[in-house]
Amino acid sequence: MAERADWSDTNLRHFIDICKGEIEAGFTRAGWENLVDKFEEKTGKRLTKKQLENKWNNMRKEYTWFMDLKNAATGLGWDDAKQTVDCSKEWWDEHLARCNNTEKGIKCNHMRFQKHGPKHLDDLHIMFRIHVSGTTAICPGDISSGESSNDDDVTEVPKTSDAEDFKLAAFKRAKPRKKKHKYSSSATKEKDENSPFFRLFRNTCLKIQSAAEKITTSFEASSAPPTNLVPSIAEAMKMVKGCGVQEKTALMHTSMSLIVKPEFREVFSFETNEGRFDLLEREHEKEILVPSIVEAMKMVKGCGVQEKLL
Repeated sequence: MAERADWSDTNLRHFIDICKGEIEAGFTRAGWENLVDKFEEKTGKRLTKKQLENKWNNMRKEYTWFMDLKNAATGLGWDDAKQTVDCSKEWWDEHLARCNNTEKGIKCNHMRFQKHGPKHLDDLHIMFRIHVSGTTAICPGDISSGESSNDDDVTEVPKTSDAEDFKLAAFKRAKPRKKKHKYSSSATKEKDENSPFFRLFRNTCLKIQSAAEKITTSFEASSAPPTNLVPSIAEAMKMVKGCGVQEKTALMHTSMSLIVKPEFREVFSFETNEGRFDLLEREHEKEILVPSIVEAMKMVKGCGVQEKLL
């Protein structure tokens, strides 16, 4: 019988590091067996593939919910200390009023991120944005073990509603049906066409058809794949290694924090190996020169600013 999962901070840290290592290696179908063995080697606990897979799936769901919240709060602030969006109480009240469904007893999944974002957010970017970006690497969550995901060791999170299914259903409801009318003679047809009720009916059908075409165009545009060619995180990591950055160095740590940003990966892909290495070194030097908050506060006090005036 497998051991009960103990997801302490230390064990979770080992799990994340092992997952990142397997993803970087391409994560073959033997990846889950590697996770089981390596997790036991690091923690001394032998968990089943199902237990580890459930933990991965729950972390991915939490990350997806958080990114949905971040997209909904576009244009608002960011609290770096709490690793979550910086929104006013009024914004949260309005957002939760739209997100909650009191009639069905459904609570908004974003509520858990009011005070703090998910733990190890930087690592979650690396683990799950690879899957979202469409890379060819196989992620652990894409390999089904064929076992039930219900496990005593990990609480399964209820599945969220699919917004795309809702859009498609709305589109189907809005699409008009063509009606065919048979007329006994041309005279009867001409008489009906001159009728004000017929003209009203025809104009209404034309308006419905025009609205349906607009919905179709909008739906197809929203479903179209992105045209930008921003490299994935896995591809950017290959570029980082290709330009000579060594593992277990401060420069590699800075590089990993930079390639999480899509805008940096886009610029990074246009450089040569020499140019990429130079860019990473310059960004690393800037990070070293930026003082910490504690050091900055000492500078502020040192220049004569009184505490009550801060």
